[in-house]
Amino acid sequence: MAFTYDPNYFISSIPNIYGNDEIRLPQIEAYKKIKDYFDSEYKNRNSLVVLPTGVGKTGVIALSPFGICKKRTLIITPGTTIRDGILKNMSQENPNNFWYKRKVFSYGFPLPNVIEYEGKNTPEEVLQVSNIVVLNVHKLQERLDSSLTNKVDPDFFDFIIIDEAHHSTAETWVNCLEYFKNAKVLKLTGTPFRTDGVKIAGELIYKYPLSRAMHNNYVKSLQNIKYVPGDLKLTIDNDSSKEYSVDEILNLGLRDQDWITRSVAYSQECSEKIVDASIEALNEKLATSNDIPHKIIAIACSITHAQQIASLYENKGIKTAVIYSGLPSETKDEIFKSIDNHRVQAVVNVAMLGEGYDHEYLSVAAIFRPFRSELPYVQFIGRVLRFIHEGNENDNIAKIISHEHLYLDKLWEKYKKEINESEVIKNLKEYDEILDTDFGDDDDAGLPKDPTSTLEVGKVIESNSHTLYVDSYLDTELIRRSKKADDELNEKIKLLVEQFNLTEDQARAFAAQAQNANQNLNRPDLIVKNKKKDLDLVIREELVPNLIVKYEIDQRGTDLRNCALFTGKLWYLKNKAKDNIAMLAMYYNAYLRNEIGLPRAKWQDDDINRAFDLLPNLNNFVEGVLSTYYNKQ
Repeated sequence: MAFTYDPNYFISSIPNIYGNDEIRLPQIEAYKKIKDYFDSEYKNRNSLVVLPTGVGKTGVIALSPFGICKKRTLIITPGTTIRDGILKNMSQENPNNFWYKRKVFSYGFPLPNVIEYEGKNTPEEVLQVSNIVVLNVHKLQERLDSSLTNKVDPDFFDFIIIDEAHHSTAETWVNCLEYFKNAKVLKLTGTPFRTDGVKIAGELIYKYPLSRAMHNNYVKSLQNIKYVPGDLKLTIDNDSSKEYSVDEILNLGLRDQDWITRSVAYSQECSEKIVDASIEALNEKLATSNDIPHKIIAIACSITHAQQIASLYENKGIKTAVIYSGLPSETKDEIFKSIDNHRVQAVVNVAMLGEGYDHEYLSVAAIFRPFRSELPYVQFIGRVLRFIHEGNENDNIAKIISHEHLYLDKLWEKYKKEINESEVIKNLKEYDEILDTDFGDDDDAGLPKDPTSTLEVGKVIESNSHTLYVDSYLDTELIRRSKKADDELNEKIKLLVEQFNLTEDQARAFAAQAQNANQNLNRPDLIVKNKKKDLDLVIREELVPNLIVKYEIDQRGTDLRNCALFTGKLWYLKNKAKDNIAMLAMYYNAYLRNEIGLPRAKWQDDDINRAFDLLPNLNNFVEGVLSTYYNKQ
């Protein structure tokens, strides 16, 4: 069999990337940073790019070899789900592959030869004519004769891309990079740390914050709902004659917090309350959405536990699937098809859907297990972040539901910060005109794999009264619009009941039907046409929001007038800005204008590059001034 092979494909091809409105801004930004890095005299061949789930990591993978790879590219994935997704998005046989769909190349233009390495099942001649080789990391184990490192020379690849790079410290990954010691390395992840909290090795060259992704509608906003029982008692050692409150158990030192979380996780009574709360959240979404097939995704402690939770959902009329890694491939494929074709309303998983599975209609996250580290929690929440492009405001607010005594508040704080920053970005939009003016997985949660194992749990007795605590900190624009829409809908229902003598349920159904017929929320893609706009976005969507949140600055206050930033040659800015948020943004712009020595309208490419070079030191200076001013050194 004859194959066409161009060893210089990635250098000689001219992809349509810059100025391509079909490619997302963070994908273009990431590609530029990657290319600039490897075009420079870099000291560390390991580069790192951080992108939140849902922003377009696969697209970055598809773009990054162009102009960088001088031979072949190796793409390493941690599991089959991610591997299959990448292969699908790069398949020449798929008319919706990334390169054609995003108009990187026109239909019919020769695409790179992409193959999956399947060990002994991959013929040598196929391997030799490949431009891109995709494989699961297990195909790199040196002990196997079929390992790729036993099949090719160390210089076979010029470029290595590691997806979900928080796995990359494992021995197999490390040995692979040592074997291909001269290859450039790109690591991509949404979580730049390992289960043990250690940062991933590599030079961080680009990070797109979740706050920007939320603001630009690349991902859903989030709402945290915590089930708080009116009263909760536990028994110890199966002694039902004595019941203890949580405080009594902890204060008396009878058991520790881990014991409490295990007891709550395995309590059918507690689980049923979370099942009910998640079904209520699902029904609220289904009642106000425009035929959006919202679903619940739940996470359990073990296979047995997952099956128990699935039974609770099924008993309440919710068609439910259980999925875990030990299922046969055919069964997993059937379940995925049932999810994709909306034959189920809930999916209960056991460490299975943490990475690589994308289904935008997963909108309610029900947590039935504790988390001992941030990584698996972040990965699970990532499953509900995918934005629903045809949805309305309510459709794009994902709800996270958990029990108070799983103690997940600390892990939730990460998202509270990101959401707050997304609000700062929105508020800065008010000042567009004035700012544009030139003035002078390895976590086991501490749980047994099966509830029948020897780790002790206590019996939980809950009162019927409870509170669903919705985190009031979350007040994003989507959530405010959602509340306003709910108020308007309730007013319509009231009028229908009064004027047409309908029941409340009849009126609600009628109003929802009319509302759905008129809904058409378009996705506001933010595409940047030039570097000046890139600079604005970095200031307005990253630097200023981070400072506002980090130093807890009152956005609408004016106290920054008295800080050292506005006592020197830029003193006049405090008289042109009405509040703190505007003062900060204007300070960055005015400082850069003064340093460049020209109005921004007259900046050339070199001037803009110079401004980007000035930003890191400028930001460090501003942080130092604010730290001193707010006594947070």
